[in-house]
Amino acid sequence: MTLVSFSFAIFLLISLFAYYLFPRRFQWVILLLASSIFYAFSGIGNFVFIIFSSFVTFFAATFVSSLNEKLIEKKPLLSKDEFKVEKKVVQRKKRIVLIIMLLLNVGILIFLKYINVLFIHKSLLLPLGISYYTLSLISYFMDVYNSKCEKEKNFLRFYSFVSFFPQLIMGPINRYSALGRQMKEEHAFNFENAKHGIMLILFGAMKKYLIADMLYPRVVDLLGGPVKNLPGVLIVFGVLMYAVYQYADFSGGIDMVLGIAELFGLKMQENFRQPYFSTSLANFWQRWHISLGTWMRDYVFYPFAFIKPMQNLSKWSASHLGKHFARVLPAALANILVFMLVGVWHGPELHFFVWGLYNGLVIAFSDLLSPVFAKMNELLHINVKSRGMHVFRIIRTFIIVNIGWYFDYIIDVKKAFIYLKNTFVHFGSPLVLLNRDYLIQIFGHISYFESQILLVIIGTAIVFAVSILKENKVDVYKKIQEKNIAVRWMAYYLLLALIILSFSFSNGQTGFMYAQY
Repeated sequence: MTLVSFSFAIFLLISLFAYYLFPRRFQWVILLLASSIFYAFSGIGNFVFIIFSSFVTFFAATFVSSLNEKLIEKKPLLSKDEFKVEKKVVQRKKRIVLIIMLLLNVGILIFLKYINVLFIHKSLLLPLGISYYTLSLISYFMDVYNSKCEKEKNFLRFYSFVSFFPQLIMGPINRYSALGRQMKEEHAFNFENAKHGIMLILFGAMKKYLIADMLYPRVVDLLGGPVKNLPGVLIVFGVLMYAVYQYADFSGGIDMVLGIAELFGLKMQENFRQPYFSTSLANFWQRWHISLGTWMRDYVFYPFAFIKPMQNLSKWSASHLGKHFARVLPAALANILVFMLVGVWHGPELHFFVWGLYNGLVIAFSDLLSPVFAKMNELLHINVKSRGMHVFRIIRTFIIVNIGWYFDYIIDVKKAFIYLKNTFVHFGSPLVLLNRDYLIQIFGHISYFESQILLVIIGTAIVFAVSILKENKVDVYKKIQEKNIAVRWMAYYLLLALIILSFSFSNGQTGFMYAQY
């Protein structure tokens, strides 16, 4: 059962009726039952993993929280020196629990993701949402560990947060301190929330059906075949179409997830904020898959950047390389580590690691060389705050991001480098994209393909227009709601009509790209 199936629509309606018709104090129970039913459709055996990981994390966090509480209780009764000794004992016990918790949770994830690498002839399907709920579990434990979040006393309430069904397919990676607390509250039906949720679902479905599914599989697979002598113009076309497909598929799915959560009165963390209007690669990753980025920042970047060896490196840099390197070098190394881990998180293939390393190195060197760039701008008398410079930075970032997609998209790393070379050395004529005979060899029935591309252009134009408005701080939904009833209903029906029209070209059963992670 997926988000884009008729069975899911029936399941969602029944869940909503039960959620609002039963006494509100049972709402979390309804969510728990609905999530269990949803998860059962992915395979009963998958329950073993999610329940085991939830159980381990819940009781590990409970134990660590009790250690924190006892230390606080003892503090007034101990001298300063005695308290320091007691604190060290507690920290040692907490670290042991932390290591055990990480070994069990991350160990399961690594084993299931990498079993194909370790044992070539064996293959296991990943339990639904394991990458997402594992990171949510770790964030809950770390927040309790650092006394940033109160422990949950009821295991079933905690499990209802972990297994909340919309987030299991592709995230976002929610924090217990935000979503978990909301799920403990009682929610009355709110018509405004419902309207906004439905609009989000329709807009996300439009992205998925009208754009992503139109490009999959023929256009998306353009660079996936055995041919290595494609001209650069076709390679660039394929990478750009992949960029459109990936954004429409992932952000469309997230819109649907956020909309579904809103129907239950729950607000999830946003996961996209107009990423292709970013002015740097670092800025791009602050806008794309935001929940993963903030998770890596809080639980990998900061802890690594502030460990003693990094602090020693900072002090050494201050005396040998200057204040700028003292401040930036630990962060640069932390960024490289973060993006290598992000690449590994996506999968065991080498191309993901190379993609992550590419992003980490670009961000690291851009930070390290920022004084050089600033000096160049000064010498060339460039107004860095001008509109033209802002547009230039957006275009530059777009190119840098799409170079990275070569390694994300093309599984064979050697082939990715060949295609990258062809892009710059053997670009060819852009007119090849207008040669029908050549395109028929590549895509097959060209008239059908042209109709698909037309729909993609329409959908992309709508998404682009909405993104421009949002980038300029315009609340598009609010603006629509301020119009008369005819305009409001037309917005809903336009999205619905485009979704239905897309069914003429796609069965809508391609699934979501990020569900595999």
